[in-house]
Amino acid sequence: MKRVVALLIALVMCVSLAAPAFAEEFVPSITEKGAPEIVPIKDDQGKDAIGEILKDGDVIDYLYEDCLLVTPVSQVRESEKIPDDAAELLLSVYEQLSNGSMSLPYEKHNANLDPSTMVIKDLFDVTWLCGEGSQWVTDEDHPDHPEKVEPAGVVVRLTFDLEVGPDANVYCMSYKHGAWNPVVSCKNNGDGTVTAVFEDFCPVAFSVGNSYTTNPSPTGDNSNIHIWIIAMAVSVVALGAVLILFRRKEVR
Repeated sequence: MKRVVALLIALVMCVSLAAPAFAEEFVPSITEKGAPEIVPIKDDQGKDAIGEILKDGDVIDYLYEDCLLVTPVSQVRESEKIPDDAAELLLSVYEQLSNGSMSLPYEKHNANLDPSTMVIKDLFDVTWLCGEGSQWVTDEDHPDHPEKVEPAGVVVRLTFDLEVGPDANVYCMSYKHGAWNPVVSCKNNGDGTVTAVFEDFCPVAFSVGNSYTTNPSPTGDNSNIHIWIIAMAVSVVALGAVLILFRRKEVR
């Protein structure tokens, strides 16, 4: 009897320890949806552009569609354009966010933001395609994505159509040098679009208040949450078996 009880107690402990940490919450469609659309603008010549290149707050040039590749996590395996190292990094980041071994440091960068109210709406990679001869990439010692080093003080301003409400909390982070950091600025424009200013081209996550989705509970990609629930259920059943065995022993 003692051996049976010891075995069941060990089972309870092992299952509990095996339960993963809570993973980041994604919108259920994250592995199906495309990248958010970039709102086009006009350059100083009236030509179509997708972004502005700024230095010290002044527009010094424009960004054009053929120089920028935005790849959502849903399409990274099928894309023939994204560099291999960029694809591997984005998939690795997604996996770590999904299994709970990585989290977005909301508390570190925004003391007034409650992480429990946030859900990752978009996760994608931004890759520069125009080569080292461009104004953007100048450091020959860092030619590979995402370790490119841009000229000091030069940033890119892009506007994305995120379809968010005018009062929605929106937070934008980029993953560089092994850590998540907030972008230079991230503004909800009140018309469904969000304007963000980037220092680097690398994996990007847009998070919004979980009231954005009609079902804010962990669903879809957060299968690890389900595993945790199952693990707890198994623990309860095993513990119940232990109590029943003890009770039978007392009756005897």
